[in-house]
Amino acid sequence: MRLRFSVPIVLLVTATALPGASAAETPETTSTRVALRDAPMNRDATREVHPGGVFDLVGVTWHGPAPDRVEVRTRSAAGWTPWSELEAIDGAQGSEPLWTGRADTAEVRASRTGADVTGELELIAINPGSAPAAPPRSSAPGQPPVVGRAQWGADESQMTWPPERTETKAVVVHHTAGTNDYDCGRSADIVRAIYRYHAVELKWGDIGYHALVDKCGTIFEGRAGGLREDIIGGHARGFNGGTFGVSMMGNYDRIAPSGATIESVAAISGWKLNTARVPADGRTELIAGPANNSHFPPGAAVPLPTIFGHRDVSKTICPGQRGYEQLDKIRARATAMQRDHRPSPVDRSFN
Repeated sequence: MRLRFSVPIVLLVTATALPGASAAETPETTSTRVALRDAPMNRDATREVHPGGVFDLVGVTWHGPAPDRVEVRTRSAAGWTPWSELEAIDGAQGSEPLWTGRADTAEVRASRTGADVTGELELIAINPGSAPAAPPRSSAPGQPPVVGRAQWGADESQMTWPPERTETKAVVVHHTAGTNDYDCGRSADIVRAIYRYHAVELKWGDIGYHALVDKCGTIFEGRAGGLREDIIGGHARGFNGGTFGVSMMGNYDRIAPSGATIESVAAISGWKLNTARVPADGRTELIAGPANNSHFPPGAAVPLPTIFGHRDVSKTICPGQRGYEQLDKIRARATAMQRDHRPSPVDRSFN
């Protein structure tokens, strides 16, 4: 099958050249962390943050209990954006990141049981820099084209998490939340910014997902080694072992993912399950690990489809209501793709 693709205030700065890249191609990823207690409060109890430069992605972190609600808006040359509510990340002390596009100022409002708690939060503003454009490629029979880590500009010095092996039994489908209002020509920038946020700012040591799929259907390699091997991810606390995490780039609570996104999620899911001899329309059993936000106690044996949504195991809306409604279609397409290609040992390579 042939897929179609369109191709506080603490300053943390890293700069790393891609293998073989010239100085002009060097991606410089910068992140600025601002303690909101140091940001001025407006009359409407919002905090206005000037990170000291332009940025394209923001996230909010906290040290105590999570706020009941966190909202952000940003200012660009075109003016202020509408307010966007940020989802809390499952089991983390922070929100999902929000791709804002080029902006220079942010406003934050947050509450817990009706009280303003913005003073307890920190805003992370990330400028992903730039990297050479690279088309997706395939390296194994049956594998859909993928933009690899070097191709999207991963700074491997930020990858400090030692890979742990697992046995892939299922795929977990996510969405990155945030926004659907992005240009697919900047999808690599979005992945690079999410990588920085996960690996450095949340201190996970790497990006949490094994693969990400943009709204145009382009697939990006996520966690290091997660395609060529069975590697534990950081995408569904309590169920990271035994699973492969695929995230649709966008918010699919009210908007359905595109046909291209569904096709590519099915393709990478079916291929990965094929390498483990797992049917995409099958059932499996996973043992729940410790997790604050899980539906299941540690040690529980949980029967699940071999392709399921994050919300099936965790107290989250991920992958969004409209995204969740597409899981049957994803399973059906992945199953059809598996029938068209039988796995062989070479399927585990990704060079």
